[in-house]
Amino acid sequence: MPALTADQIRTARAKKPRVFARDFAEGLGITEAELCAAFLGSHATRIIADPSVVLPRVTALGEVMALTRNDSCVLEKVGQYDNFAYTPEGAQVVNGTIELQLDPARWIHAFAWDEPTNKGPKRSIQIYDASGEAVHKVHLREASDAEAWAKLVADLALPDQSDALNLAPKAAARAAEPHGVQLAGGAVEKLMYRAGELGLSVRFTVESNGCMETHRGSIHRVLPAGPWINVLDPGLELHLRMDHMAAVWRDRETVEAFDAEGRLIVQMGAGDEDAAETWRAMLDDLPTA
Repeated sequence: MPALTADQIRTARAKKPRVFARDFAEGLGITEAELCAAFLGSHATRIIADPSVVLPRVTALGEVMALTRNDSCVLEKVGQYDNFAYTPEGAQVVNGTIELQLDPARWIHAFAWDEPTNKGPKRSIQIYDASGEAVHKVHLREASDAEAWAKLVADLALPDQSDALNLAPKAAARAAEPHGVQLAGGAVEKLMYRAGELGLSVRFTVESNGCMETHRGSIHRVLPAGPWINVLDPGLELHLRMDHMAAVWRDRETVEAFDAEGRLIVQMGAGDEDAAETWRAMLDDLPTA
């Protein structure tokens, strides 16, 4: 099947403007990076894809939302990108609210997205790997610094604004090695609902191909929605596909959920030392498989 042109992608998008970008791209048979590239010159600008250059500029934006996801889990945290550290082997942001571990080698394509809407501009920085899969996204909020955003886009824009991406084939799924004891079905749901009832401090870690984002803190509002279970708290959203979970394992005080291909979906644990005893008791109440 011949590749879709930018015009064809834009036309298709106009017919389905409310579908999430990831779902829309998958339905059209393209990557999210190709979707961004189709809007170069209007909503999108190609920018430098180097975390040592991009993330210090993100710090200047003030309050933003950090988003990392895989096929089965989405983690969104509101905060600032302070305390950034970088080496060519790895970069990190650890400031008590937003916690990221980054692989700079995976940062291949980057876009600044600026889309006008009825509710104001929808702005984000979107990072993709060599195959066009999303690594990490930074979404601006109402409180974000608009002047710093304009300067970021102007300073980081690449001379080449063509929509040719030369994407690599998508890498094969990497199966993870489970350890410990396998738990019975429903373990993750039970932990999340109970932690929400208690307002317990929980650690969630979600990994994409190139970014690992972690939440540490109390959770409260845990709600189901179709196949998803969601944490919907101020400054924190976690969306987890329960129907994708094929196995859940407990390794000491850590719980890991895997999909049918053996890929790690999410990792969970106590958020701090004060929550550790309660978390351990919750784990001990779970039946094994």
